[in-house]
Amino acid sequence: MNGKGGACHMARHQYFHHVEHRKKQTHSKTALWMSLIITLIFMIVEFVGGIVSHSLALLSDSFHMLSDVIALGVSMIAIYFASQPPNARYTFGFLRVEILAALLNGLALVVISLWIFYEAIVRMIHPRNVDSGLMLGVAVIGLLVNIVLTFILIRSLRAENNINIQSALWHFIGDLLNSVGVIVAVVLIHLTGIQLIDPILSMVIAVVILRGGYKIIRNAWQVLMEAVPETLDTDDVIESMKSVEGVLDVHEFHLWSITTEHHSLSAHIVLDSRHSEDAYETINQLEYLLKEKYNLAHTTLQIEHLDINQLDEHYFETVRSTQ
Repeated sequence: MNGKGGACHMARHQYFHHVEHRKKQTHSKTALWMSLIITLIFMIVEFVGGIVSHSLALLSDSFHMLSDVIALGVSMIAIYFASQPPNARYTFGFLRVEILAALLNGLALVVISLWIFYEAIVRMIHPRNVDSGLMLGVAVIGLLVNIVLTFILIRSLRAENNINIQSALWHFIGDLLNSVGVIVAVVLIHLTGIQLIDPILSMVIAVVILRGGYKIIRNAWQVLMEAVPETLDTDDVIESMKSVEGVLDVHEFHLWSITTEHHSLSAHIVLDSRHSEDAYETINQLEYLLKEKYNLAHTTLQIEHLDINQLDEHYFETVRSTQ
């Protein structure tokens, strides 16, 4: 009986809810599958090439590619969860899994970059000769692969905005630049014979990876801490809401993100007593304003009245003086 009652309650909840707390990301899923297969194949090629040529730059980039494979896999899991509907326990759905996946990917990049730094220092202390010919061949293939992957992800991002696609795109643009750097390093090693160029290049790659990891962690942290989205300004939103006729004040204001492009707002709205009979009309105007001007579709607004609600005395007098 309880199970049926709970199911009926959730069915009613889903029917009347304004915003669907899930994402169906067909373009993102296809792009991630293609990227995963291509990246996995090239990672194996680059790893074998790095071992045979004794190139730390290729080996370090192959581990970077491994992090990309793991990141793409985690992102696909996140997309699966994000497509699931909310239930009685998880009323916001599973959209936040995308952010957790991005955070894990960022932390993995930081760890990998530190490992590359360590290996580069060891290689400087104990240098090894590099097969520049094989290194060049693998780097050229890597450049072509990363161009293809970057193109696939850019097309996907234009169709659907997704933090995991954004992070993957950033990775592959970094990989593309790394491939260019490896090609330049091979030419320099061939012309100068200086083997230290290889570990030095590895350190440069590590810096690129570290920067990408930091950026992803920072973006995920902002969402997990429910910070105001960077595209929105709290003061501007509140002033716009207060400009609606009948609204005396806005307080208990909260603006946050569940995941990328999925923002939520809640606030208490103090109404002028002369507009109390039109309270629902005022709320409708506020919701329309927030949706049209700020693209805030998920809003929860509580009506308050100066003469009815138990408001702080100092606050009461301050607001009353504005009438």
